[in-house]
Amino acid sequence: MPARIPHPEMILCVPGPWRTHEAMAEQILALDAGYEPMGLALMHTASGFGCDLELHGGKRKLRDIFAAAGPHWQDTPAMAAIARHKSRAFLYGYGGTPKNAEAMMRAAAVLVRAGGLGVLVETTGIAHAPADWLAWTDRLHRHNAHAAHEALVVYVGGEETYSCGMHNFGLKDAITAGNGSSADAAELLKAFTRYLLTAKPAIKDGQRFAVSEQSPVYTIRAHPGIAYDRDSMLANPYGAWYLAPFASGGVH
Repeated sequence: MPARIPHPEMILCVPGPWRTHEAMAEQILALDAGYEPMGLALMHTASGFGCDLELHGGKRKLRDIFAAAGPHWQDTPAMAAIARHKSRAFLYGYGGTPKNAEAMMRAAAVLVRAGGLGVLVETTGIAHAPADWLAWTDRLHRHNAHAAHEALVVYVGGEETYSCGMHNFGLKDAITAGNGSSADAAELLKAFTRYLLTAKPAIKDGQRFAVSEQSPVYTIRAHPGIAYDRDSMLANPYGAWYLAPFASGGVH
């Protein structure tokens, strides 16, 4: 029986206008959204969910950091507003399950509604605009697992194309060869990782996967995952699945 892997930490950064922790707490309480700052924690009174909440000072070039992690909105007024932040709120909690990840997303949404200027998912390396984050968390209330997947998983192209962020759900990431179109490879991995999250299949090394009956077939192989730095927040302790074209025998 494989050893149980502890739930990995999940970290979200929300820059905002707050000059003090007290000012941030007042804005959260004014929302009357069921969340209560309690010292250095943020609690949801109805569910009992809680995570650590810390407020740090502003950071030079934070806009550049957000732009690098959020190129899809780098030229928007929302991105420009990051440069006017006064502080950074950090939420520290556990990922490792869809329930944990969604609870952390909702907590960050409260900070956005309290004046937050965006959300950087430190454990994925992707940043999102306030409106997008609120739209995704609204979809969570309708039990739409795709919303969390869109918010917390990113795809990186190169010699190999790979996903990052599935450890937030307690699942393996995915890798495939980057030959040909990296966009096509990313779409393949997006379909596969979404399948892992929503269908919760019991995958075995060597089985096959195709997006549709007309799509290419891939052999799924166990893989240790991308070799990040030892203490990287992006590292997935669960490993990865490697998708190799079936014609090649699926060997990597």
